[in-house]
Amino acid sequence: MIYFLVTRRNQHTIQNFLKSGDRRFCGRVKIILWENIKTLRHIQAGTFIFSDLDMLTPLQREVAAEIYQQLSSNYAHLTLLNNPNKVLLRYELLKKMYQLGINRFKAVLATEAFDSLRFPVFVREANRHTGSLTSLIHSVEELHKHIWVLDFLGYPLKDLLVIEYLKASIADGVYMKHSAFILGNRVMPRYLNYSYHWMMKSSIAAGDALMESKKDEVEAFMRNNPHNDWLLKNFQISGISYGRADYSIVNGELQLWEINLNPAFILPPREPEKDNNQQRMMRNMFYKQFFDEMERIDYQGNDIVNLGISESQLAKMKTTFAFRINEWFRRRLVKKKLRYRIMRATSYAIAYSFLRLRFKS
Repeated sequence: MIYFLVTRRNQHTIQNFLKSGDRRFCGRVKIILWENIKTLRHIQAGTFIFSDLDMLTPLQREVAAEIYQQLSSNYAHLTLLNNPNKVLLRYELLKKMYQLGINRFKAVLATEAFDSLRFPVFVREANRHTGSLTSLIHSVEELHKHIWVLDFLGYPLKDLLVIEYLKASIADGVYMKHSAFILGNRVMPRYLNYSYHWMMKSSIAAGDALMESKKDEVEAFMRNNPHNDWLLKNFQISGISYGRADYSIVNGELQLWEINLNPAFILPPREPEKDNNQQRMMRNMFYKQFFDEMERIDYQGNDIVNLGISESQLAKMKTTFAFRINEWFRRRLVKKKLRYRIMRATSYAIAYSFLRLRFKS
């Protein structure tokens, strides 16, 4: 049995894994919601994967750490991945990577001073996977205005990161992004994407000419896992044993962008003709390795785990109505559907109107 601990809003990632086409894990992989941890009071023993730690509040992460400690103390024979006491979230991770000289770019919280930053920069959420919330910003004054707008829209400043932009183009405006999973101690290449835009996601349009032209490079990356040692070292530094690293090569140096603690499993398009050739090849090669590793970590025993989950811990896992509304709004501000693009345009127009009034007065 393998358990994934996830938030309710993010459980679709594991649900997609279970729909991935290989049915062998149905009944052997189960989702436990952080919002429903009372399930852990009496449960069949298994491997426990602590994911979505970055989606939890500080109080909720304390509860997650207490659960991990109970499991590790009382059930030492079980495999536990992602110790909440050791995992570095995005801000701590990027700060550590810069301090160690691994990364050549700096990240600071929006509540910190900006005088040491090298422009241009961009702003993103510290613990969400929404990409950049701004275009490239070229001055401190411009940065303050963007942060004011985001604050107006409900983004807590303590949850925003200002990150120095590091140009990762390889030639002729082409950008390259690598990605690799870790499960236990095994690193597995996930994808190598090429794009003409600096902020890129994992999905690729069918017939993408740029990706088709890079067929040999993509296949070599997936087969050879060329950055295994570097990745394994950085996963160990981060305290992460389940997740996906996104990184690039910049001026001959590997640079780590982030590590996602609950990475998405992309389902094939319903229409085969929309399935990009390179995306399909990478998906198939990755899943073969991932399934093998899942078999290895699957716990086969039938013993029972009993944990002391208190009412106060259950209460900490609940969030306020205002928090949920704010989360709902922020998640939809970045979605691509027409109604959300209209909502985003309207929200930003209102925010910039207030900004102009503020700077006039």
